[in-house]
Amino acid sequence: MRLQRANAMIMLGIERGWHSGAQLFVAIGGEIVADIAVGNARPAIPMTTETIVEWASATKAVTCGALAMLWQRGLFDLDDPVCRHIPEFATAGKDRVTIRHLLTHTAGLSDPTKDLMRFDQAVAAVCAAPLKEGWVPGARCAYNSVAMWVVAELVQRFSGEPFNAFVRRHIFEPLNLTDSWIGIPPERFRDYVGRVAVIPGVRESGTEAWMTWGRPTGGGFGPIRDLGRFYVALLEHRLLPQPITEAMTTRHLCSVYDERLEATVDRGLGFVLGSSYRGHAYGAHASKRAYGHGGRQWCVAFADPEYQLAAAVYWNGKPDIETHADRVHETLSALYVDLDLA
Repeated sequence: MRLQRANAMIMLGIERGWHSGAQLFVAIGGEIVADIAVGNARPAIPMTTETIVEWASATKAVTCGALAMLWQRGLFDLDDPVCRHIPEFATAGKDRVTIRHLLTHTAGLSDPTKDLMRFDQAVAAVCAAPLKEGWVPGARCAYNSVAMWVVAELVQRFSGEPFNAFVRRHIFEPLNLTDSWIGIPPERFRDYVGRVAVIPGVRESGTEAWMTWGRPTGGGFGPIRDLGRFYVALLEHRLLPQPITEAMTTRHLCSVYDERLEATVDRGLGFVLGSSYRGHAYGAHASKRAYGHGGRQWCVAFADPEYQLAAAVYWNGKPDIETHADRVHETLSALYVDLDLA
């Protein structure tokens, strides 16, 4: 097998009980190098490349990509105050928050949302809530997942389409990612139920309520190869023109301390470009141009333009944070060695 070392790391994790199965997708120069699945999706059910898995926060790259498509149309400027486009957002001192702040995790929004909130309820709650105490937008950085609700609302207001419908129509369908959704429609969930991975020990994993909740912060579902193919499309400028892709993935923050992650990070607009914490990076051999996003403690997807590499990995298990950091680092480092890119 060409990816012998990366596969060995995945199998080692199964032996150690870190995960019960995995999916791995790799493409170089648009050519698929690997699209494999091993182990189980849930007890006694094998993992396949068709298994529907949870992308968690790796979804954020898609959410921000959707807004970038509308930026391309000239509908807003990055330094526009959010309240220029969502007037009710100005409540509680948030009038100085810009769209750039949302995308770079420097807005400092507090999080009043609750699990399974309807889209409109979540957006209204965020708009009504104050900033974190003492926060000056743009002056500090802290991973701010709640900001994606506002990004998604901007997509709705600029496009005139529901956020999830916009993503499906303008991203997933044109890229032929037919089994991928941000919020699976209930009728489709019932069709998919036999293909869904369930993460051991995660109560909500695989449930209809969780998988049909279309949250832009982390509600993406589909085979992990579809998320990898999203990054292939970014590399090939099929989703966004080259100037927009480069603007989204250049360094807007460099070695800035992230108060939530407790690590220094480099950030683009919605993408993580590098981190002093290896659980939020792309292995020992990734170039400085690599960009992507991880999802909780079970997946990561990224592109490395230096090598025209796109990769996505899903592990069906949620170990402790440091074990997952080791798993990400060792697997992606091994991947580069396997591909003679180290």
